Amino acid sequence: MSDEASPLSRAAVVPQGPAPLSVLMDALMAEVAGPGAEPVSVSIDYGPAVAPGQALTLEGWVDRATRTIVFARGRVLTADGGVAAQISAVFRRGAPPAGANPDKA
Repeated sequence: MSDEASPLSRAAVVPQGPAPLSVLMDALMAEVAGPGAEPVSVSIDYGPAVAPGQALTLEGWVDRATRTIVFARGRVLTADGGVAAQISAVFRRGAPPAGANPDKA
């Protein structure tokens, strides 16, 4: 997704299981960051609890991007417009340079 593209927005339903909002947002944020982008840092701030089966809207967008780094944000909205969660993430694009230490981000 290019920096000038419209934010992604889609309908979703809260899944069963642990950390359901992070499961939903992980896929959306990866799509926002673009093919081959690897997460470096992800932070989720949760709002009021949501119940399995509850209808939601997921939104995600690129705040800023360079040739190698993508800064993205997103949120989960309830049907009444409340914010159930906000997410910020940093992604690395492309393979690390030759000779780079993979243990250092």
